[in-house]
Amino acid sequence: MVGKGTRLEHMADNPPRPLRVSRPGGEQIPAVLAIAISIFLIGGWGPNMALAALSVFVLVVGGSLLWRPGEPPILLLLFSYQWMQASISIFRANWLDLDVSSNSRGGDMDTAVALTLIGLASLAVGMRWGAGPERAHVQLAARSLALSQPVSRWFWLYAVSSVVAAVAFAFAWEVPGLVQPLLALASMKWTFFFMLAYATFVRASGVGTFFIVAFAVELALGIGGFFSDFKMVFFVTLLAGAASGKGFSPRAVLGLCSLGAVLIVFGIVWTAVKKDYREFVSGGTGDQVVTVDYLTGVAKLADLVGALDTKALTEASDIMVRRLSYVEYFAAAIDYVPSLFPHENGALMWDAISRPFMPRILFPEKAIIDDSERTNRYTGGAAGNYQGTSISLGWIAETYIDFGEFLMMAAILFIGYFYGRIYRWCLDGSGTRGLLGFAFATAVLVPYIGMESSFTKTFGGVAASLVMVLLIVKFGVPRWCPWLVPNVPR
Repeated sequence: MVGKGTRLEHMADNPPRPLRVSRPGGEQIPAVLAIAISIFLIGGWGPNMALAALSVFVLVVGGSLLWRPGEPPILLLLFSYQWMQASISIFRANWLDLDVSSNSRGGDMDTAVALTLIGLASLAVGMRWGAGPERAHVQLAARSLALSQPVSRWFWLYAVSSVVAAVAFAFAWEVPGLVQPLLALASMKWTFFFMLAYATFVRASGVGTFFIVAFAVELALGIGGFFSDFKMVFFVTLLAGAASGKGFSPRAVLGLCSLGAVLIVFGIVWTAVKKDYREFVSGGTGDQVVTVDYLTGVAKLADLVGALDTKALTEASDIMVRRLSYVEYFAAAIDYVPSLFPHENGALMWDAISRPFMPRILFPEKAIIDDSERTNRYTGGAAGNYQGTSISLGWIAETYIDFGEFLMMAAILFIGYFYGRIYRWCLDGSGTRGLLGFAFATAVLVPYIGMESSFTKTFGGVAASLVMVLLIVKFGVPRWCPWLVPNVPR
């Protein structure tokens, strides 16, 4: 435990950044309006102007409801990332002076895009409803705790959690009945990475060595796997920086833009090489497995990247844009359901909600989730039969298949409320209030920000993560680091 004198000396050597406590109805609406108008002026004019107008309207609604300065903007990221996925096909088509349906695989793209955008507005309303009002006392508690300990202490917490995560991840594939709980335990390392990043950013001394080392390690680990999930470290860093109250100084904006540019470049390069890379690391089996050691895989990845030329990168950019625009399978489902296949009347959602209460170790006969099979079933075979790739319908398309174009909005409102309540409990729960809650909410929700996620997998993953949070709060924190939960009044 850091003593009082040591703590004061440490804070004097590392002065905090000024805190910007959020004020309801303050600066967020004008800022969101300015962003939305700029987007419409750049990409709204064209054959799809009505859809573009709907898109920017939904952006204003969602951004105004979910922008909460001083808190980690997890709900805003979840909304805005999926808004981008729903809207990118509109602005791309306008730029090319094409109808939004002209460059798709078929299906009713106009209806799919419109329903997706309206669904995201319902999601934003639900999340705001579930999250409740903003909490200045939670922001102050998080900041105070981050500054009360040296950055080195936050780094060692992250280091220990990384070792636990590595062990859990290794054993997950050895004990099939416990895959989901062990993967949830492994994902908890992002809790401690977030706290390290936040504790670094609230100080005025700039980005220190400890954070740089942690970021580099996570980026390297993310690059070396079958899926190369390097996005997570960028997203968590972005959320920690936003929550730290840095504001929109030129330095902060430059850092944010640089982080986004690096992420885009990584995405384009990965899109260009992933097919050949996956074939190599899987040993040509087509399965989602890695049969080579880490250094061999990274060396192959470096060779593939080094061989890229301008043409390959241009083609990869186009493919990535189409991949991000996750509405085409929804469009195909609209053509197929209910004209050729009836609505499921809630069967998919019930399957998603009931699965976490049927652990495979007790229910070995529980059916395996096959995203590609489900997509083919409700689209008439649009996903094809590609080995080594899992193609999901996306959770919004699943709500349409379950409930139809009107009742799906109520289901999406419920899903948004569910996410909002998780956020609220993490930030203001008796055992998580403050910085620990900021970090837990990030670790639980950020892995599922994409529209392509099946709600069946998302609900199960979130439920497993919440169980892990409860176990850590109940048994881990009181024994090993009780100082993580200060006594903060509501």
